[in-house]
Amino acid sequence: MSAREAGDAVAGSESQRLMLKVCYQAYRRHLSHKEIAANLGISRFQVARLLRAALDAGYVSVNILEPERWHSGLETELEERLGLKAVIIVDGEEVDESELRSRVADAAGRFLLEQALDGAVIGISLGETMQRLVAQLPARVPGKAEVVQLIGGRGRASAEVSSITLAIDLARRFGTEPHLLFAPAVVDSAQREALLAHDDLRATFDTFARLDIAVLGIGSLTEATTSRLRYGGVIDDETHRALLRRGAVADVLSYVLTDDGTVLSSGLEDRTISIGLDDLRRTPHRIGVASGWRKSRAVRAAIASGLVNTLVTDSQIASAIISGER
Repeated sequence: MSAREAGDAVAGSESQRLMLKVCYQAYRRHLSHKEIAANLGISRFQVARLLRAALDAGYVSVNILEPERWHSGLETELEERLGLKAVIIVDGEEVDESELRSRVADAAGRFLLEQALDGAVIGISLGETMQRLVAQLPARVPGKAEVVQLIGGRGRASAEVSSITLAIDLARRFGTEPHLLFAPAVVDSAQREALLAHDDLRATFDTFARLDIAVLGIGSLTEATTSRLRYGGVIDDETHRALLRRGAVADVLSYVLTDDGTVLSSGLEDRTISIGLDDLRRTPHRIGVASGWRKSRAVRAAIASGLVNTLVTDSQIASAIISGER
């Protein structure tokens, strides 16, 4: 090999390495062309050229996964029938429960990213769907949104940390510091008074009045494993049976709901460390996220209550709600 050929080989290797670095930052880290250019000391034009070259050379492939069934008609029907700001429906046919939860969480995350987030105040509840939603977001989201934890943990150390770290993880993606609730979700009344007197907790409660977006899980009290109040041990079997006798079907942030959306007096109101109903209802965008046909009745109740005005769900729940309305 001549000196020139050796030089060309080295140059080609370096160019390939740079191309792969650009691809990694664009497609894995979801950075902008401007951010990539700054990181690698090249121009934005070079970034665009290298991405195009990587596509042409086969280093990157693009697959457009077009669903077999769209549900725009069903979305529109639910929006109009229930007076919702927006409905996003993913297909729920022939999908297992875990995959369906991931699909709905992914759709909710993409919907969130479509909102005006720079300077927004975003509140997030807890649960597995919320964790999946946050996990699928880009490592760096454009804009500087404030993130607020809407409810404390379950009272168990590991779960309590999980609810806090969920808010921390979301805030980290915006490059901001979260407003946290270092407390269990439910305590006794005396403990609640003492906790609310603490400056850190009080400061977080003060941010509730400034919320622009609340991202909310919906629990079903008529199904054994779909309500955090039940599987988290917040209410016991006797309390659960008593609530069912009074018509309880759903819970949102530990508020217990009937079919017509009435918020039942459950005995938790003066013991819960969470956003108040007034602050929640004045939040402009209240995004309910739920999957699985077993939650259909609970979702309908959450909408009737006014605690949810935007819905991200699956086609099974959407069809069941429409059928129930008829």
